Amino acid sequence: MNIPDYVTSGILESYALGAVSDQERREVECLSAIYPELRQELDRLTLALENYALMHSVAPPASLQEKIRQRLTFADQELPAVSAEETKVIPLQRERPVFQIAWVAAAAVGLVLIAFAYFLINQLQQKRAFADQMAQTNVQLQAEMGLLRQQQNRDTQLLALLRQPDVKTIRLAAAQPDGDPADVIVYWDRQKKQVTLEVERLPDLPADKQYQLWALVDGKPVDAGVFQNRIERYSLQQTNRPIQSADTFAITVEKSGGSPVPTLTALVALGKVG
Repeated sequence: MNIPDYVTSGILESYALGAVSDQERREVECLSAIYPELRQELDRLTLALENYALMHSVAPPASLQEKIRQRLTFADQELPAVSAEETKVIPLQRERPVFQIAWVAAAAVGLVLIAFAYFLINQLQQKRAFADQMAQTNVQLQAEMGLLRQQQNRDTQLLALLRQPDVKTIRLAAAQPDGDPADVIVYWDRQKKQVTLEVERLPDLPADKQYQLWALVDGKPVDAGVFQNRIERYSLQQTNRPIQSADTFAITVEKSGGSPVPTLTALVALGKVG
């Protein structure tokens, strides 16, 4: 059982105010007997309500007790003579104001308890809203931290690449002026014959298509390997083909798995080795 969720559900406050059904009352009593945390929370809440009621209770006037005694004491008073015709039956409603005062006091205490309950519920709702907001902020911060970690890993790998004296950087742009935008950076380690890609922008492809990198040597295309359609931001990807020499790098759209020859009509990016 999730004790914190049950405590914040508001049923303990309703139980302390007597605003629960028989089933809910039995449930609270049973669970509070099983879980000491619930019993402590219920005792704390009950004590808080009692202290609040005592703090806002109104003491009766000091003269009220003496007035009640005078109404109940007849030994020292001389009653005037009354004829039989003047004798009337006097209803015993003169003492009702005492009970009415007690009833009004009890009602006032009840209203104070209800107001306090609404105050507690309002505070609980505000705390829940604040907790939800903090949870959303936490999720957002975690996502931002994930991006920062990816960027840091990319920067570390990139720095290691650029420290190599034989690494050449080639930026590939859209092959056609009116074509889809493309922005890819090729890091070519000529000594290790290794190519690493950093895809900043490429159109998404369907599942049966894939991008393929080509190295052009004297106008002849050399397969440099396929790479993922979608690469996570701030990440680098190495191709699986060694490239010994290249004048230009190009990217085409091919069927999944690659093609032995490039589809020139599907050329999306191009960049010359400077």
